[in-house]
Formats: sequence, structure tokens, C-alpha cells
Amino acid sequence: MDKLLMLSLVKPLNKLLKKALVTMFAMFFALVLADVANASAIVQNGIKVDFSLSALQQQTSQGKEKIPEVVFADTDAVFNFTITDGSGAPVSGVYPAGWMQRRAESIPNTPASCKNMVKSFIGGSLLAQPTVNLNTYYVLVLNQDASISVVDPLFHFGGSNLLTMVALSSPGFDWQLAGLRQRLFVSLPKSRRLAVIDSQSFQVTTEMKIPGIPKAMALQQDQHYLWLAYEGRQEMQAGQATGQGVLVIDTRTLELVADFPLGVGPHHFAFSGDDQYAFIAAEGADQLTVIDVGGLRLVKTLPSGDNPVSLAYSRAADAVYISHRGDGTVISVNASSLAVNQVISLEPGISDLAFAPNGRHGVVVNPVNDHVYILDSLNDKITKQGKVEQGPDQVNFSDTLAYIRHRGSETVLMIPMDAIVDEEVSLQVVDFPGGEQGFGLATTPAPGIIQAPGENAVLIAHPRDKQIYYYKEGMAAPMGSFKNFSRSARAVIAVDRSLQEISAGEYQTVGRLAEAGTYDVAFFLESPRVVHCFEVRVKPEAEQEENRLLQVAASLVQKQQAQPLKAQQSTALTFKLVDASSKAPIEGLKELSSLTVLVPGVWKSRSKVTELGQGLYRINWQAPQSGAYYIQLLADWQAMKMQAPRQMMLEVM
Repeated sequence: MDKLLMLSLVKPLNKLLKKALVTMFAMFFALVLADVANASAIVQNGIKVDFSLSALQQQTSQGKEKIPEVVFADTDAVFNFTITDGSGAPVSGVYPAGWMQRRAESIPNTPASCKNMVKSFIGGSLLAQPTVNLNTYYVLVLNQDASISVVDPLFHFGGSNLLTMVALSSPGFDWQLAGLRQRLFVSLPKSRRLAVIDSQSFQVTTEMKIPGIPKAMALQQDQHYLWLAYEGRQEMQAGQATGQGVLVIDTRTLELVADFPLGVGPHHFAFSGDDQYAFIAAEGADQLTVIDVGGLRLVKTLPSGDNPVSLAYSRAADAVYISHRGDGTVISVNASSLAVNQVISLEPGISDLAFAPNGRHGVVVNPVNDHVYILDSLNDKITKQGKVEQGPDQVNFSDTLAYIRHRGSETVLMIPMDAIVDEEVSLQVVDFPGGEQGFGLATTPAPGIIQAPGENAVLIAHPRDKQIYYYKEGMAAPMGSFKNFSRSARAVIAVDRSLQEISAGEYQTVGRLAEAGTYDVAFFLESPRVVHCFEVRVKPEAEQEENRLLQVAASLVQKQQAQPLKAQQSTALTFKLVDASSKAPIEGLKELSSLTVLVPGVWKSRSKVTELGQGLYRINWQAPQSGAYYIQLLADWQAMKMQAPRQMMLEVM
């Protein structure tokens, strides 16, 4: 991605920074001085901001009761800002920004230091990255191979937005994000496992063995249970003739709580609005199974139409709709009484069915006859229909548009919400090229188009182009793309870590705390202008403290950071190792080596490390070409009771 494309892409990618933060030029000259104190509440320009930082587990169990503000290292914590005006009324609809940064001993705790810290974070310097960023989201890409790409839309280094790669034991088929648990679940059919990924650190915490081949999955709305379809079970359980069924997994404990034998799949899911019932369609058995979620028991089995392929719940009608590819019918089932409301006849070949954010109007696509249908759930009637590009096969929604991708072309169709909702408005459609090649047949039930968090924009995974496209609503074409480094992008999901307004005037997000110490939580509101740094202390847990590994911090010496490095030129890189807590130099590391990697892993080199004294070390190194490089220091850190330092980054011209 060149610089012009990057500038055009980064500006729209973060609505929070676009709407809540002024430009960097204005910030440098207009920031008011911030108060720095231990207080959890401040008043500036007639605006009061109350801040609290609490352990995620504490808040989950205690609700909104007063929680002791004690937080521990390496745990998930809730950042909460309550904003009110002079009368005590909540300030709603604003876009606050926040950062958490460990306080450096060399920087005095003054209003000017707080102001400068906020300016540096808004400037987005590579060397001014906060410990915890409360204004960002990450884009995760489910690849064709056994990996997941993690992209930071706002962080560009060495021609790449790639933050990290998550390695899996085999290619993923489907995934679900349990945001309340900070967990991403990925089904791995070839290895018969379910991967559990920490969505804060982007590391695989475990891969659960599944008694069969895991396939599609669904997460109920309260995120308590994950429902996972499987097939090919070798050891049949009682009442199981097909070797297929659905597992129910507790997302908190990862305990397998139920196993329901079902008919031949693939299987498709929907849940009632109150999560009382789970509806599961067995495509090969022409069968709809209803399970009582509270009691985890099968309550009803209904015959369905021919080849049920998609389920969707309408909260406006309190009904579950099932589309059938074989006979072209859509069946409406009351989600409370479980009675069949209506059978709507369309054309054979229909597939995906999804409801708009209003919960009333649905969109049904037929990739066989290339038609789109608009369904009104209040009267169970088709209000509009029309012919579109070849092979419409996935329906997704933003706040204002329905997006439909096509198998046979690169075209992404858009239907404005008023054309869906208002019966007097004709079925108007617009489109844009969502890539350079046709999308092809979807190989996963996971969506390939999602709304970018907090924006009137979407992210599009294009398998054949091996790109993630960013499309801003109202534009004629995508504004830019993220490279996926020769990996086929099959599905996309967003992990949103930005501050969200959860109730009037209350803004909240969850972040992973770093090591113990004193931190500043910087708060910024553009209008009315509020800038303040709250002091917080992160404590080590008793068990962690007893067995604590020495935290090693590695950094290139300042003079080398300022000098541009050139390719094909022998360079002596000097770096310093210190205790991250005491800042004392770490000496005497004899068996230390380095691994240098050219992003995205196309070249690697190992080098011997020479100790210079006083915590300084040196490697002799030559970059084969320009680009972004990571340097990882290698040693038997565990044996030395040390925590391996983070990678150092540098760019070669």
C-alpha cells in the first residue's frame, strides 16, 4: 500500500479519531493543560468526568455496585468513563479517547507531561505507542491455510498493517467471537479440534479435542453457550445413527455440557430473542430441532421443507425463518409457541436469509435464478424482488445498507435501508467493485463482509485477490486494502477495543493490563475540551509475585533509532537490556543470540550477540533489502527466571 493510499485509508478507518479528535496540527497548538492527580473525578470546562478501572471478573459478578479499584497485572480490566454536564445530566453522543501508559521515572508528573503524552498518541508515532490503546479495533482474517491474520488498520510499519499471525493446527472452517469472555473460537475439521484464542493477546490458549469433525458453530446472544456442529463421529452414542450432532460448550469454563445427536447436516442455527430456545436445521435430514437452552433438553422436532440452508430470527415478529434450497420455501415458526406461522413460496435455489437491524425486514437471495427478495416479517409476505448479478450468496448489513456479494463477479450489491423498509420505494440497488476478480463459492459459513466498528463502512474479505478491502459508504470503489501476504482471505471479523457508549453518558471498554506499576490513563474529549491524566496502580498478584519472572525490556540505543539503516550495508546494532520494573541494566547474558525476520517472514537470519557491558549488547547484521524487520532475542529465558523481551522493530531504507 503506497503512502497516498495509506493516507486515504487511515483517515476514514477510525470514526473515533475522525469525529472525536481534531487534526494533529490543531492539537499541537490548542490543547489545554491537563490536571494530573490521584482523583477519579475531575471537572473541566463545565464537564465532569468520573473514571473507574476494575477487574472484568469483579464487574461481571457485582454489576454496577461500587467495586474496589484494585487491578492486577496481566488481567482483563474494565475502563469506565461517566461524562456529565454542570447540571448532572449525562453527556451523550460524544467520542472520547483514552490511552493507558506506564509512567516513566524520567518524565516528571506535570500538566505539561500529560499534554505532551496525549499529543504524541494522537500523532500516531511509531515510537509513541501506549501500553493500552482504548481507541482502536483489529481486523482478523480467517485464511485458507492454518492461520489467522491480525491486522491493525491504524498501525502501518514497513509497508504492512499486519500485527501478528495466529498459527492453528489445521485450517479453520468457522469461528465465533465471545467478546464478554475475550475468546475467539475456531473450528478445525482436519485436526478434529476447537481452537480457543485469547482475543486480547491473539494467542491460542488451547485446542479442545472434539468427538467428530467440527464444522459450523453459533453463539447464543448472552454468549453463555457455544453450539458446535460435528460429523463423522466414530464412537456412536445412544440414539445416534448418523454420527452427527451438536455439542454445547460453556464459553467461560470450556466445559462440554451437552451433546445432541441430530440428522445429517450441514447444520444451521438460530436462537429466540430471550435465548430460551435454540433452533437447529439439519440440511440433509430436512428436519428442524428445537432445544430448551435452560434445561438443555430437546423439546420438539419439526419436519421442514426440502434442504433447509439458512435460519434467521426476527425480533419484530418473534419468529424464526428457515429458507429451503430444494423447494424454494421460507417457513416462519413462532419462537415462543413453536407453532408454524406461515409457509412462503419462492423459487427453488434460495439460500442465505438475514434480517435488517430493525428486525422486521429480511433479505433472501437465490444464486440459481439471481434474484433478491425482501420479506416483511409482520405479515410474512414478499414485498419486493429483483434480478441482480450472477450468484448472490451472502447477505450482511451495516446501519444503513444491505450488502450482497456474488459468486460469479466481483460486484458487491447495496440496497439502501429505505428501499427495504418503505413499501412505496422501489427496489433500488447500487453496487461497487469489491475486488478485481469474482468472489467464487464461499468455503465457510462465516461472513466475508462486516461493518467496520463505529463507521459507515465495511471490510470485505476477497479470497481470490488475497486482500481485505475497505469500502466507505457513498464512494464508487473501495478506498484501500490490506495485504494478506499471498493468503486466501475467506472471512473477516473485528475485535473492537474502542470506548463504546453503553448507557447515556457512560463510555466503556475492556483492556488487558500489563505488568505491575504506576500508570497514567490519559483522557481526551474534543468538544467540550477536556484533557486529563488519571493515575492508577496495577498490583502483582500474590501467586504471580512469588514466581515472578524478571521482566526484560529491550530497546535500541537512541542514536541508532535516529540513523536511517540501509540495505546491503553491514551494520552494528547496539541495544540495551534492563529490568522493566527497576530499570537496572541486565548483565552477564552469555548464551544470547538474535533472530532477525523480514516481514512477513520471507527472510530470516540468526546472529551471535556480543556483550559490551552496563546492559549494552551488540549484533553485526546486514539487511538483504529494504523493508520492516523484527529482531527477537533468543536464550533459555525460563532457566534464567526471566521473561523474554518483546521484539524490537526497525525499518531499512
